[in-house]
Amino acid sequence: MTTKALELPDFSLDPFTPSTPQHVLDEFVLSLRPFLTRVISVFNGKGGQGKTSLASHMAGLLAEGEAAKAAEGQDAGRVLLLEVDAQGNTLHDLGIKGHLDNDQGKSLAIALQFGDMPKIIRNVRSHLDVVPSGKHLEQIPFQMVTMQSKYGQAANLSLAVLLAKLSREYRWIIIDCPPVTKEPQLLALCAARWVLSPVSTGDISSIDGLGGVAYRFNETAHLNPDLELLGAVLFGFAHRYYTDRKTNEKRPVGLWVQARERIQSLLSEAGTDAPVFQAVIRDAETVAVNCRDRGQLSYEVGEAADGIKWWQKAKGETGTVLPTERAEEVGRDYEDLVVEVVERIHEVEMEEAAVA
Repeated sequence: MTTKALELPDFSLDPFTPSTPQHVLDEFVLSLRPFLTRVISVFNGKGGQGKTSLASHMAGLLAEGEAAKAAEGQDAGRVLLLEVDAQGNTLHDLGIKGHLDNDQGKSLAIALQFGDMPKIIRNVRSHLDVVPSGKHLEQIPFQMVTMQSKYGQAANLSLAVLLAKLSREYRWIIIDCPPVTKEPQLLALCAARWVLSPVSTGDISSIDGLGGVAYRFNETAHLNPDLELLGAVLFGFAHRYYTDRKTNEKRPVGLWVQARERIQSLLSEAGTDAPVFQAVIRDAETVAVNCRDRGQLSYEVGEAADGIKWWQKAKGETGTVLPTERAEEVGRDYEDLVVEVVERIHEVEMEEAAVA
């Protein structure tokens, strides 16, 4: 469902108190949900799983797709990237840490508490805007205590209200969630329609991270009945293949195959039809370092023309050797993933439209 034909109500938490009846809160939640159908939270309950890289690349590629539509004269929207984490690494990924409008999350923290609009850094890329994040978001847990004493459970809907107000302007909204802090996680999951969960290894710690996702789902169920796991993404795995000498058939082998089987089995046991997406973001530490140092996404580094080749460096020429070919490969991994993600969302939306 799109929000274009819907009249945007004057959403506010002001009518709510800790004693507001549940049915009143339920009605408010139902009024919010049609405006949040394209909100994706990238979340895993364990750190180091690739959430920020995944969120930044998702936002960048979705915006690139909208820009391409606009160039062809088609109906195109904008993309908003929002990080509810005090680290602010999405700003590093996109090269805007030093932007004049980077208030390190101050306006976002104020917006969540008082219902104002946050500062937005416009046109970070074509059709891509970013809400700056940073150290001021460390105050969210303390703010939530104050807000809950005033609004009760409805306080957890403050981000949902903010994004519903912005929904007219954005076709896609991507939220980067912190791995540990409960309060911003709840805010993000109460706002999202979808959760995309990266998993960087197939060991028990990564599985525990997925368990953290399930736990938060249960906590937010009464405030977001539409929340659904979009799927899991294998992140940072070596692409290993075995080629049969007789048939020349190439098949994947190694840890990424084992991890896929294990995680898909766990998802099935949990009763969800969410997939482990076929696209696997490959392990490429040099690319990741170059991307963050340059403030560029992997496919942008792959297209960069300002580096020198390794043999030029060996001859004494000055400059930085960029892993452009490797970056192109990583960029294609992300592109393949975004295609799968969009196809899955469109498929669900068509099914829901048919039922309606």
